[in-house]
Amino acid sequence: MPRKATRENLAAIGVIASMIFVGLELRQNTQAVRANAIQESTNVARQQVLTIAADPELTRLEFFCRDDPPELTQEERDRCTLLSLSFWWGMQGLFEQWRLDVLPDETWESWRRVICLNYAKPWERRFLAEKSQFDSTFVAMVEACESEELR
Repeated sequence: MPRKATRENLAAIGVIASMIFVGLELRQNTQAVRANAIQESTNVARQQVLTIAADPELTRLEFFCRDDPPELTQEERDRCTLLSLSFWWGMQGLFEQWRLDVLPDETWESWRRVICLNYAKPWERRFLAEKSQFDSTFVAMVEACESEELR
């Protein structure tokens, strides 16, 4: 009997050790996924800024779009809409990463404030006109920005 008990004890220790190893691997994987999500959030912002900065016409248009002046041509309005959609699609992607618990709350809070600050701009209010293209939960979060006072 003592041999059997020893084998069972060793097997139990082996199972416990395996579970600890798997737990540590999962934790490391979770940290790696979160680090990638944080880097992706930075890449989203950088790409938007670099796209605009690399093209003087887009730079002019980006600042011109903010006030939604009546003198915009239809082509300029279309380009403003595309710039806006690019921003909102990027933000929705970050929102989804946060909802999946991949993007840390602290990082998401920074992006949520960016979203709310942009939503306060007259041109970006057009987001509502395009909202059928976005997840309804994301739209509700953006629309909740109206009730916030941002400094």
